[in-house]
Amino acid sequence: MITEYLLPDSAERAVAELAGGATIMAGGTTVMPAVHAGSFDHERVVGLARAGLDRVERSSGRTTLGAMVPLSTVATLDGVPALSAAAAGVGGPALRNMATVGGNLLVGAPHGDVGVALLALDASVELSSRTVRLQELWTSFDPSSEIVVSVWFEDDPASVFLRWARRAANSPAVVSVAVSRGCVALGGVAPHPVRSPGAEASFEDPEAAGAAALEEVDPPTDPVASSWYRKRMTALFVRRALEASNAV
Repeated sequence: MITEYLLPDSAERAVAELAGGATIMAGGTTVMPAVHAGSFDHERVVGLARAGLDRVERSSGRTTLGAMVPLSTVATLDGVPALSAAAAGVGGPALRNMATVGGNLLVGAPHGDVGVALLALDASVELSSRTVRLQELWTSFDPSSEIVVSVWFEDDPASVFLRWARRAANSPAVVSVAVSRGCVALGGVAPHPVRSPGAEASFEDPEAAGAAALEEVDPPTDPVASSWYRKRMTALFVRRALEASNAV
């Protein structure tokens, strides 16, 4: 049960509150359902709404997004079709207005489509204490002592994002695929988005790339889909994404 809700006015103050045993809440799209379900066991919560992390900066083909930029804003960005498509596919308009870039990066599979697109764009992440490549974030992030401040990447008008889900909206992805500049990123096949080295090695041959991705992944079986089905949808959607990218 939440007994104290804090609204620091900077990232530094937010991190200082973490030292006192608090937990971070960004847009609240995962925290609040847990609160209502009675499964949220943190008493002190730090909200980031006033921490100044909602900036969007674009210059010379490079984009920087603050951690609190809502996905509704990301969905309107030009020059990065993979990212805008990934953001546009998250829930409905009300959810996209609440959900944030930083929150979607850390929400975990089978959600987190924005992370898949950003991984394909070879994004970097500014944390409160260090800067890392995005692919390092999921294995090194410490929620008890650091927060996501921003993420930046080079724009790519030829980037592509595809997802397969049971329903068009409000349904977690069975599998999602993003491609950009020789990078192939996958979602729904691991606890967090991953790159597919085999598919990247066959970037110009969509059929071979799909087959390579199928051999590399070992996805979970969960209420969304079986491992067998996810593997085969991975191969199919890697092929489709590369065909679309190569056609641009």
